[in-house]
Amino acid sequence: MDRSRGHIQVPVAARAGLVGMEPGSYRLFMNPDTIAKLAIAEQFSHNAQYAGVPRQAAADGYSAIDALFSAILADEGVKPPRNHKEKLDTVRARVPHIFDTHREQRGSSFTYMGGIPWDEIELFYREWLASRYDEFDMTAGKARERVAMMLSANTFVIRWLAEKHGEEWIEVLAEVSRAAYGYAHSETSSALSDAHDRLFSEAEQLGERVGRKLGIKMASTTNFCGADIVAGDDLTRQIIEEDRAIAEHASAVYVDFCRLMDRIRSQRAERIRTDSPGMDHGSAFDLATDFMLSMKAKYHGERLSDTGARLGEMLSQAMQRTFEQAPPDTDAAEE
Repeated sequence: MDRSRGHIQVPVAARAGLVGMEPGSYRLFMNPDTIAKLAIAEQFSHNAQYAGVPRQAAADGYSAIDALFSAILADEGVKPPRNHKEKLDTVRARVPHIFDTHREQRGSSFTYMGGIPWDEIELFYREWLASRYDEFDMTAGKARERVAMMLSANTFVIRWLAEKHGEEWIEVLAEVSRAAYGYAHSETSSALSDAHDRLFSEAEQLGERVGRKLGIKMASTTNFCGADIVAGDDLTRQIIEEDRAIAEHASAVYVDFCRLMDRIRSQRAERIRTDSPGMDHGSAFDLATDFMLSMKAKYHGERLSDTGARLGEMLSQAMQRTFEQAPPDTDAAEE
């Protein structure tokens, strides 16, 4: 799916339509270091997409673009400068048209991508500096725009590199996804995408019943929510890739999260109207949707034998300190 429109967020290659590709079925002529830097950009991008506050979205969002610049320069045989502004200026001088508007006709299919002005990228760089070192103030809507810019920049750079090396850009995306996440497509990403489609269809049907089809479709929480699963080992990745029951369970969690967001948005609208009694419901709901929220869950496991050994060591040290700090036995001393 297209991340720039706020649809459900699953690994980049899966959203690019890589269904059915076998891991390792395509090998690139591109420099592996370029792919590695693109994977770093993808991981920063992932962090930005799941940010809970605008500061994090800006900090990780521009970090992703900065990593894209490193990939461009590495591919050009230029050592990326450590100074980030110098890196931006170097890329702008070497490939000034990389973010120009893209139009492509293939048979009956037409692709259009609006360009990114370099001045906007430089402004994003300055916002990134502020997010790291200064007072920072950015609305949720503006943070969403910056994340969309980051995603567009990623697509422009991938397409430019693919064309430069005579590769299919979708194959480059697959390789980047494998480098970043371990796979290019999974049953889980398919199930999450299906869940988004079901929720969007529900909104469409509700809109038809109440006579506000377009408005309700636009306001559907699934347009603003995302879900993803990332694992750090091959066995768990294989389960995510292949197990449909696990995938359906993950998609049910995503649906529950969207329902939660429905409740929170309704609560926000109610409280806004309480604070401003003269405001109509439409205006209150318009304000109620302008926020960011990230519900983060994680599992950082280890072998239970290691857990037991560490607990045993802690108990042993605690008992030793207890004996060392115990007062002397006075009766024994008198004898």
